[in-house]
Amino acid sequence: MTTLVLTARDMDMLAFLALHRECPLELLAARFFQRNPFTGAINKNPDKQCARRVRELQAERYLDLSHVNDGRKRRVVARVAARGDAPLDERAARRTISSKERVHHLKTLAAVEQVERDVRRRGGRVVEFRVEAAIRSELQRGRRTRRGDAFDAFPDAVCTVALPSTHGERLVRVAIEYVTSKYCDDDIRAKHESFASGYDEALWFGDRP
Repeated sequence: MTTLVLTARDMDMLAFLALHRECPLELLAARFFQRNPFTGAINKNPDKQCARRVRELQAERYLDLSHVNDGRKRRVVARVAARGDAPLDERAARRTISSKERVHHLKTLAAVEQVERDVRRRGGRVVEFRVEAAIRSELQRGRRTRRGDAFDAFPDAVCTVALPSTHGERLVRVAIEYVTSKYCDDDIRAKHESFASGYDEALWFGDRP
């Protein structure tokens, strides 16, 4: 019987999924499977390599896979399974997304990918990003919320971006918000005003013009 050994890439991918709840395989392939982790050689088919490794991790119950139709395509989505708790030393598998929020979550991740591409074209890099659930958890961890407590609006994601400057790099915190036709003008104005006090920039994405 062959025992699967977790690699450094596996651990990075599990940690990424624990932080961002669940991700489509296309995003994992682009982020973790562009190169061979041992030789550094460029993978000719990162999507295929990703799907193969993810299936191996699923078979050993480190990952759970499901399907989500985001309105354009039926996507395979991965999240940390119960066995992934031990190597991550946390209850990552309990971090689930409600069914009605899953498409919005995938659209947010797609928006983050677009931001990363735009930042690279400007000669910068995305240092890190966090989705709303991780931001909210981090802010409220260790404190009890009481009736009447108020918080500024949480963006769907926050990117910390390093952009080139005359003094090396400057860090910019960017709020990312994905909106649908259900949002009215007042909703957008209120969120924009809230973001202006806590972030350097706010980028808005929509499901249609």
